[in-house]
This record gives sequence, C-alpha cells and structure tokens, in this order.
Amino acid sequence: MVLYQDIAKAVTMVIKEAFPNIPIYGDEVREGYKTPSFFVGIMPVNSINHTKSIKEEQLLITVSYFSNTTESLKNYKVMQELKVAFGQVLSVDNRRFIIQETNTEKVGEDGDNYQFIFDINYYELASSEPDGELVKEIIYN
Repeated sequence: MVLYQDIAKAVTMVIKEAFPNIPIYGDEVREGYKTPSFFVGIMPVNSINHTKSIKEEQLLITVSYFSNTTESLKNYKVMQELKVAFGQVLSVDNRRFIIQETNTEKVGEDGDNYQFIFDINYYELASSEPDGELVKEIIYN
C-alpha cells in the first residue's frame, strides 16, 4: 500500500534536489514563511473499486511556488526547471508512477505565485484479508 505521506516525501525530495536553497512547506502553512518557497499539496481525487480486491487511485499533486520577484522570465525559468526535475516518473519507495500530464498556471493577485500540477493513477490491492477461514487440515481418501 502506498501512503500519501510517502508520496509527499518523494515529491519534496524531487524539489529539494532541484532547488536546495528554497524552503518547502506543506499546504497547511498559511503564514510565517519566507519567499521564495514551495508548498506541496496532495489531494485524493478518485478511488474506484474494479474488483473485490483491486482498486484504482487517482491523486492530484500541487506544487505551489511563491516567488520573491514579479519578473515573469525568472518565474517561468523556475517552472521549467520544476517540470524537468519531475520528468515522466515519480519514484516512491519501490514503485514508479508515470506522470502523463502536467499543468502550470499563474495564481494569486500579485502575479508572482505559480502552481505546477500533475496527477498520478495507480492500482492497489483493496484488501489483503481472506474472505473466509483458512483450511487447516485436508482429509483425503
């Protein structure tokens, strides 16, 4: 089972490797941060039970960038570097998730906040519990 916190840690590590001097926060931080900074958010979007034991999960990953400049070219460069850093695969522990589509958008009134957004889809075992009692003894004649 893939835990959301493991995905958040993997996303944070990608950002930290690409931008070692820029602080990274969770999306629960609302004040007291310095710019430039990144904020990581994970939103479960969909959970579909395909069978009794297999489910499909979809998560939306949001990386918000709060810049310390209104110079668009510098901010575009950060967004491009972020896109390159993530590439096409997000590695989480022993699993690899394909990043099929990414989006970048400018947010906020000041024009110096950006979001890099992508989603991942993956399958998991819905339950590892057996349906009934396990056989303990077989008598064969």
